[in-house]
Amino acid sequence: MMETTTDAPSFARSRRPRRPEDPARIWAPLADLTEAAVAAAGSGTVAITRGFDRNSRLRAKALRDLLEQRDVPSIEVTPAVGSDRLLADVDVTAVVNLIGAESWQPYRIAAQLRAPVLSPKPGETAGEQVTRDVIALAGDSGKRDVALSHVAVRSEDPAGQLTLTYNGEQLTLTGGWLTVAVQGHELQVQVGGAGIAEQSITTAELRVETAEAPHRLVRDELPIADLEGAVTFTAEPEGLVVRPV
Repeated sequence: MMETTTDAPSFARSRRPRRPEDPARIWAPLADLTEAAVAAAGSGTVAITRGFDRNSRLRAKALRDLLEQRDVPSIEVTPAVGSDRLLADVDVTAVVNLIGAESWQPYRIAAQLRAPVLSPKPGETAGEQVTRDVIALAGDSGKRDVALSHVAVRSEDPAGQLTLTYNGEQLTLTGGWLTVAVQGHELQVQVGGAGIAEQSITTAELRVETAEAPHRLVRDELPIADLEGAVTFTAEPEGLVVRPV
């Protein structure tokens, strides 16, 4: 008589799908980051900024899985040049920083999109929310960029001209330069040029027009463009919001 059993054959048992591992077990802060991202996202998308190392990739993937379980869309971006173009025409309502404090990218993206940065808390308890003034840059096309620390403009030719418009006044510099920082909700501007002593200007908005030669535009120590034409700098009070969670 043939024996019967209710056990599945070994080959069938081996094909049973494994229960998915809880992604939060990969890295403890993911649980709190997920809850904060869900709360901040609303009906928008969460941008996850990550590095290129294996740990950062795994954490970003785990966070995306957790957010997907909560029906919150997310997009990964990296410090690679052009990566933030993935966020064009996307309603980003929160930015998660998985890179750390060594990169300015999460903060610049957040300020540019007017979304909060969610970062892992430094200790056992969540830290206080921090806000910071930023500098908005806009060309005549209306395209907006953001500087977190400062901006510098310098003529690459002694004949180059800078025309500054601020507080109803105008100043033209030849072979000139300027630096723009933000403090107390206002722009702090230092300018100088051929035959003109260095001077300071305080204003909420500064329009800079170039002529005769290219000028170099440097944002937060990173040269980003040859400036030709005009750009307007504006102080944006509390334009950056960081929440340690």
